Amino acid sequence: MNIPKAIKIGGYEIKVEFAKHLMSKNEEFGNYEPVTQTINIDIDNTPQQKEQTFLHELLEAIKAIYWLEIEHKDLNLLATVLHQIIKDNPEIFTNSNE
Repeated sequence: MNIPKAIKIGGYEIKVEFAKHLMSKNEEFGNYEPVTQTINIDIDNTPQQKEQTFLHELLEAIKAIYWLEIEHKDLNLLATVLHQIIKDNPEIFTNSNE
């Protein structure tokens, strides 16, 4: 998975940055900061954790931007399942002329 430096959601450009020590300081793999419109991912995460965290925080940003009421445990499950679908079915996310 290619984690971009920024992603557009509902007219907003959300920055994606890698930070050190999020896990040791805040006990989190990443976070979404609505004020700065930034997704932060702990740089020390494994590649799989970085991907999962990116998807989780992407959903957090969508939740915040659109004022969705989703419990954190449900959002976490959605991110996990979405990550599995993307990893197990990469062909559906490629460009094709067919």
